[in-house]
Amino acid sequence: AMTRWVITYNKDNNTSTLEIESPNKPTMEQAVRHTLKMARQRYEEQEPSEVDEDLRGPAVLLAERFGITITGITQA
Repeated sequence: AMTRWVITYNKDNNTSTLEIESPNKPTMEQAVRHTLKMARQRYEEQEPSEVDEDLRGPAVLLAERFGITITGITQA
């Protein structure tokens, strides 16, 4: 059975949430990937820096491109 989880994130000094469904509690990396996917649809990306994307993890991309930091993962 799927469980609803709430990813809490901070952007521009505001706290927002993203709900996802997953059978188990998402890891931080999974939460980052879900949030990155949502951010690409919802927010304007900042200019990418010169560093190759592959050299950085998704959490760094999330912070650099969208100014988003994940602050929590809780059951809905």
